[in-house]
Order: sequence, then structure tokens, then C-alpha cells
Amino acid sequence: MCKVSIEIPQELLNYSDGIARVNVNDKLNFVNKNGELLSKEWLDDCWNFHEGFANVELNGKYNVINKNGELLSKEWFDDCCGDFCEGFSGVILNHKYNYIDKDGNYLSKQWFDYCDDFHEGFGKVELNKKYNFIDKSGNYLSKQWFDYCDDFNEGFARVTLNGKWNYIGKKGNIISEQWFDNCLRFHEDFGAIKVYDKWNFIDKNGNILSKLWFDDCGAFYGGFAMAQLNGEWKSIDKNGKLLK
Repeated sequence: MCKVSIEIPQELLNYSDGIARVNVNDKLNFVNKNGELLSKEWLDDCWNFHEGFANVELNGKYNVINKNGELLSKEWFDDCCGDFCEGFSGVILNHKYNYIDKDGNYLSKQWFDYCDDFHEGFGKVELNKKYNFIDKSGNYLSKQWFDYCDDFNEGFARVTLNGKWNYIGKKGNIISEQWFDNCLRFHEDFGAIKVYDKWNFIDKNGNILSKLWFDDCGAFYGGFAMAQLNGEWKSIDKNGKLLK
């Protein structure tokens, strides 16, 4: 912490996580509510704090700073590709991506072509135009690399392979032996699936909700979803019963 204080009216400061950014002569720094500057070095740019850390830029390079004014890494990166999320932040070096934890350690020995924020304990990574998930121990979720992966929500993520869609669980299990022409994210324990031009719902055990297949359908809200059959929209409950 830099003990040099700076006097700025509190009403002009926009605090995030107890720290505000200040701009003096086109250089930036952080200040706490005691008026103490966070960094001895004035920066070219800086971002708000998330999970106790903020991204900073100096001379075209990037790093992460904590609330004591300490840089997370001895390495300055080509970019920081996101704020800390679930304990990890993405960093870019020599056009490759990795995750860094709050102790400054890289998550993986492998550097990727892209990585995304963690969601529900997993981060999405891309390598050689294929996608997978990595956990917080640096292990891949699946032996299979996919053509695309979505983020996890409600314990499952959408994946595509050879033009077909499915869901993957947190143990690497594919929810259905049948692959679909499309599927939508889970909402209230059900996902919408498309086979040819018809739609239905699937639960987290891979069971199809209705014996009927619909022309279109929406997500569940409050225990009910809308489903279109022969041009008419009806409500369907979580037992597969159609309501007028």
C-alpha cells in the first residue's frame, strides 16, 4: 500500500469492492476510502476490483493487482482476458491463453487458443479448433473434444459434435445416447431438444418429458412451459400434462 494520500471529494469517487479508480494527468491509480493510493506506480489503465483483484495496464502490458498494491505475477501479459471469476482469471501471453489463480500460479501446463470464465466449477477451453472443459485442478472434463461447448448452468452444459447437440454433466457424462439437431439450456431442471423439425423436453436423467412432439416450445418458468402443437400454444407441466 502506498501511504501517500490524495484528496478527492468522496462524491466524485465510484467505489467498487471498497476501492475507487482515480485519474490524474491521464495516468490512473486506485484509492481506498482513507484516501491512500494503492500503487506506487501510476498506470496507463486499470479496471474495477473483482474477488479482491483488478487488471492493470502499463506500457502495453497487463498484470493483476491486489488490494495491498501487490502485483499477482512477475510476468506481464499481452492481455488479461477477464476479471477473476470463481478464483481464476484468464491471461494471454504470446497469443496463447491460460488461467492464473490468486497465488499467481498457472492452472494448466497447456496453453490454449482461447479460454473463458469459470462457471459452476468449470472453464471452457479451445485448442486446435476443438473445445473441452477444465476443472480447478487442471483436469479435463471429457476425453472427447467437441466442436463447441456452452457454459455450465444447472449442472449441465451444451456440446456439439459433428453437427449434433447434447448435454454433458459435471462427471463427463453425456446425458442422452441420442444426439439432437438442437437443444436449449436447462431451465428449472428441463432442457428443450429438437429432432428434425419437432421439439420436446428432456430432464437431467435423460428422460423425454412428453410422448407428443411439438412444433415449437419455450423454457420452463414457474413450473410450466409453453409448447406449440398444430399451430396452437398450450401450457405443459413437469409431468408432461398439457393444459388448456
